Amino acid sequence: MSKICTINDKGNINGMTTIFMENEFLKIGILAGRGSDIFQFEYKPVGIDLMLRLNKDIINPNQVFSQIRNTGTQFEDYYYGGWQEILPNSAPINYRGAELGQHGEVSLIPWEYEILNTSDDEVSVKLWTRPLRFPILIEKILTLKKGSSELFIDETLTNESETFLHLMWGHHIAFGLPFLSEGATIDTSATKFFAEEAMPENRLFKPGEIQDWPLVKDLQNNKIDAQNILKSDAHKFSDLAYLSQFKDEAFYTIKTDLMSFSMNWDKAIFKSLWYWQERFAVQDSPWWGKTYAVALEPWTSNWIANPSLDLMESDWLKLKPRQVIKTSLTTNCSH
Repeated sequence: MSKICTINDKGNINGMTTIFMENEFLKIGILAGRGSDIFQFEYKPVGIDLMLRLNKDIINPNQVFSQIRNTGTQFEDYYYGGWQEILPNSAPINYRGAELGQHGEVSLIPWEYEILNTSDDEVSVKLWTRPLRFPILIEKILTLKKGSSELFIDETLTNESETFLHLMWGHHIAFGLPFLSEGATIDTSATKFFAEEAMPENRLFKPGEIQDWPLVKDLQNNKIDAQNILKSDAHKFSDLAYLSQFKDEAFYTIKTDLMSFSMNWDKAIFKSLWYWQERFAVQDSPWWGKTYAVALEPWTSNWIANPSLDLMESDWLKLKPRQVIKTSLTTNCSH
């Protein structure tokens, strides 16, 4: 008789260790050898992998690299889709003497891991890492349980220094095809919407204005329902917006005709839900006119270029010396 819950760490992609967790409902692929990414999130009852997967390999940064490595955009060089843990920043910055590239270090370095539970009823794995240029430890435990279509993620962040630290922390979760090929709807407890100003002209939403979700203005000041994710063959655009001020618990659900995916998180830590869409619009680097992606990403704050220390003090997550923060996220699928 086959086991209901399984976990296996024997695989690798281009020399990077992979871990697969599985139960009756889910098959989760984790790239422990680089970033602890969830590169596969299959909902087995409908046979769909929800994660975005670009038409490129999952590259090992220690094997393949550009002749120019001192850039702030290496995250995009190696981006293939999936779900990344982002820490300790988003836009490239110099933070108190530390040069930090786009979306921080932890998504491009190996993570250590330990398999904690291998029973028929439950499997779990702990992963952890420390970035090179920032004195912080991030740990997380991923758990699947028998009879449940939920993925449980428990995280711990530790300031290992004797000084305060400002940081941005995010879950860069991007969805792709075929999951969203026929479009979808978004349900969320967010109440406010703000479209990022620093986006290309071929965008959908009117930028720079706090609006009530979900009926928001397009560039012609027409009200449109931002809950609707358009079919993949609809018009081309590129946009980024932030959803905030969550009623009760913070959550979102993406629902298609076949299934739904939901996520719950702690709104006291992840205050902003980034809503990014790249729909074959950007013709230059890094997307080259061939990228379709829709992402809904819990973050501690909104993106900003060249943030001042005053802004970090007021808006970013701040850890006191040796402070420890614990939080949890949960996903669920249904059909």
